Amino acid sequence: MSADTSRREFLGASAAVIPLAALASGQPAYAQSALPADNHLVPEDKGLRPEWVRGLRAKGQPEWYRGDELDRIGMPCGGIGCGQLYLRGDGSLTSWRIFNRPTGPQPDVEQGFALLITGRDGTVARPLARRGFDGVTFRGEYPIGRVRYLDWNAPVRVEMSVWSPFIPLAANDSNLPATVFEIEVENTSNQPVTVATAGWLENAVGLNTGPVHAGRAGRVTRVAVERGRTLISHAGELLTGPAVADPRPARVLADFEGADYGDWKAEGEAFGARPARGTLQGQQPVTGFEGKGLVNSFLGGDGPQGRLTSPDFVIDRTHLNFQIGGGANPGQTCINLVVGDKVVRTAAGRNEEQLLWQTWDIKEFAGKTGRIEILDRADGPWGHINVDQIELADVPRVGAPPFPECEDYGTFTLACAEAGRAATASDLAQVPLPLTGADAKWAAPERRAGAVVGPDTTLAPGARHTFVWVLAWHFPNAGAGMGGNGHYYAARFADAPAVAHHVLDNHARLSRDTRLWRDTYYDSSLPWWLLDRLHSTLSYLATGTCRWFKNGRFWAWEGVNCCEGTCTHVWNYAHGQARLFPEIERIVRRQQDYGAAYDEASGLVGFRGNRAYAADGQCGTTLKAYREHLMSADKSFLGELWPKIKHALEFSMGHDGNDDGLIEDSQHNTYDINFEGPNTFVGALYLAALRAGEQMAREVGDAAFADRCKRVFEAGRRLSMERLYNGEYFIQQVDLKKHPRFQYADGCLADQLFGQGWAHHVGLGYLYPADAVKSGLKAVFKYNYAPDIGPQTRAHPPGRWFIGNGEPGLLICTWPKSRHLGENAVLYRDEVWTGIEYQVAGHMVWEDQIDEALTVCRAIHDRYQPTKRNPYNEIECGDHYSRALASWGVYTALCGYDYHGPAGRLTMMPKITPEAFRAAFTAAEGWGTFEQTRGAGTQNSRIILRYGQLTLNELTLSALPGGKPAEVKLGGTVVAAKATSADGRLALTFDKPLTIKAGQELQVIQ
Repeated sequence: MSADTSRREFLGASAAVIPLAALASGQPAYAQSALPADNHLVPEDKGLRPEWVRGLRAKGQPEWYRGDELDRIGMPCGGIGCGQLYLRGDGSLTSWRIFNRPTGPQPDVEQGFALLITGRDGTVARPLARRGFDGVTFRGEYPIGRVRYLDWNAPVRVEMSVWSPFIPLAANDSNLPATVFEIEVENTSNQPVTVATAGWLENAVGLNTGPVHAGRAGRVTRVAVERGRTLISHAGELLTGPAVADPRPARVLADFEGADYGDWKAEGEAFGARPARGTLQGQQPVTGFEGKGLVNSFLGGDGPQGRLTSPDFVIDRTHLNFQIGGGANPGQTCINLVVGDKVVRTAAGRNEEQLLWQTWDIKEFAGKTGRIEILDRADGPWGHINVDQIELADVPRVGAPPFPECEDYGTFTLACAEAGRAATASDLAQVPLPLTGADAKWAAPERRAGAVVGPDTTLAPGARHTFVWVLAWHFPNAGAGMGGNGHYYAARFADAPAVAHHVLDNHARLSRDTRLWRDTYYDSSLPWWLLDRLHSTLSYLATGTCRWFKNGRFWAWEGVNCCEGTCTHVWNYAHGQARLFPEIERIVRRQQDYGAAYDEASGLVGFRGNRAYAADGQCGTTLKAYREHLMSADKSFLGELWPKIKHALEFSMGHDGNDDGLIEDSQHNTYDINFEGPNTFVGALYLAALRAGEQMAREVGDAAFADRCKRVFEAGRRLSMERLYNGEYFIQQVDLKKHPRFQYADGCLADQLFGQGWAHHVGLGYLYPADAVKSGLKAVFKYNYAPDIGPQTRAHPPGRWFIGNGEPGLLICTWPKSRHLGENAVLYRDEVWTGIEYQVAGHMVWEDQIDEALTVCRAIHDRYQPTKRNPYNEIECGDHYSRALASWGVYTALCGYDYHGPAGRLTMMPKITPEAFRAAFTAAEGWGTFEQTRGAGTQNSRIILRYGQLTLNELTLSALPGGKPAEVKLGGTVVAAKATSADGRLALTFDKPLTIKAGQELQVIQ
């Protein structure tokens, strides 16, 4: 089956799964004559063919991508919290965000591999890329990307597996600044073949700041065999050089302090008629310039363009110094030195308004005539440039920190697991940079690479061999722009070679356990497309979204470099990390929510690690604390933090004010506005927090507080139904005359039952009557899900586009029964966010609305096919947006998963294909596979533990109709258990705690 076919069809389905937009009906089934015709254009009839819906559940085939699809694939392939690095679809690497600069333009690092094939006519080097093999295909099974290379003219088949250790419950093993390459070569000919692998890596120390330190930044590369391995070790050094004897006074070419530009020529509108006097209207504060004046092309915003040109001057000093800030747009917002008619030096800003000194070494142009051009040819964000104090001098000025303190100063290594040798240009003519020798030193910004050839291996016909390489990095100077100082990996390893040796020393174990998780997860009865989609978002932990500080604190943006502070209301949605790496989430609770963000006096948890209140984030903090307790092996976490958890919940109850279970005041929330008056978006989170608070209070013996939580919850449940349920869905009660802006009133908000979904995820039951909950959720699908968002968004254009017209998606809010509130409505109302789509889909599963849930998830999967977008980057406000980690909530809901680690309780009641279900699960100390099969009046349930251990006191499963007695076996030995059956549930209580070890199997036969 071709990759193209596998995107559209599922084996076992009776018809192709075609794009959802093609199934949409032409007009909404619902309309009110009293409302404008374009008020609500989401069709009630989604036009979904029954065979298409059935196809959503079919197992299908793994998706292998090829051709142009490879260009959009960027699978994160580094360690958790170690920066960002992408594996492209052709096996090359890109998005080198490991140098502590998460955004803005920077050059790619030159790196690659080649296969050396030796035959009678000599040795041929074939790059592991499309230019080396005719057939290249990609299959991503995060954390492992597999790239296959095939060419009928080559006697071998090659498959390269690329990964960084990713092992649930093993946080330290998963926080390694390293990428592993396993290159398997198979001899497909009928003759012996001799092969070797070669790898190259540019010395990219000082990748971004090297030019700022011209004349002072050096690079060092060594190629050596250590412990039977061959390492290319890159580093940097500070070049002091001889002092300049009798330097001449600097000659200022322009300081821009005058009333106009003098004899400089201004063209276009960007620069105006005179220098700026600092920050311009609408601009962030501009700092760092000399005196009172500077060049600032933000005049009129980022739109205007222009050119500012100096008169000619004779180059009579060794350096040209200048201050620069503004947009990082090389060739567009830049300053150029022109000699003759050629641009010989150029520099752009850093997407920062602060001006820093930069220096060009211009000795080679001594005595020639030059001129300066300052250009603004950009009109998008950061489409401007700031320049000041241009001078010719014999002494370079450096405004940045000393080179060893710069963000991109550190060490960088490519290691071959076997003893090899330094490569030469004759070995690897395809490397686009000059190759260093075994030991070399040179000055930045010159670009060079180191290269290694591994040992020859002769393969008999049909034989295979795997070559192992490791890329490792160590850039410890993570500054404020990265959300804090230092990396956790820098506290564990001295440099990149130490990282590489650690990975190779432990390669067998790290490879085994990473593959074990991959295989356990993908060995499932769930459809391939769904497994790919729900697991893909876990890769965000290994992007610029997440940081792990040197002091051990885990910290995150909302998306890459977008909205700081491990924001409580955005991370409210994220379940993936908490279920796979509960240790990390406990760190966040300890050091963030109940640490840096916690106000001892009031109980406030600042939603960005500060002292700012967000109502949804405050309630969610209580729920997250409960979840982290459930994912613990004992009660120590709860015992440690209970006083603060209680205090924080009391802060939320203080905003209730009268213990009636409704929060009615101003409620800042994830839509970046304040809801006024009672509503179930914040209200359901509040009720769920009260239920969680009650449960925790009873566990620690605080009966009085538990009883109070219960009373407030019951009151809120009753009043919410009386005041906020319209008979079909839940609304907001608000006086729009008093609060005319950013409310949703009687609109249908996709997140109206967010807290109820949370309650199901942590086993707290129904917050409102089940029939009302189910009705409200059906209304969300009915009124907010559009097979083509186009009609609705053309009538009500969104502020930001994360989806295109013609594509299916779940809109944040609609007004099916009243007039759309337009610009006065809840902010972001007409947008589509995958995090909310996953949240709603997960809740739909709990309410047995499986077809609707799968339809919503399939819409996301179709939007993020590599024909359109990178499948590993669901964008909201920023790249790799953390809200999308809500996808794991869909997965656990499909499993019917509920777990209480300290109590030793596990529930697995599959919501889909209960007759033949198989899926991975995680617990506090272990993970494995749950399997349930039915046939001939029997049900066989198995827990196969793959990693760690699992201690159980109680196990709850789906009860087989007919109520047969259950037999329980551990490793074939019968285990005594008390069985009770009610409401379709079989509860097994063991006489004594049952500990299942890795490799053991627990079987329940009904």
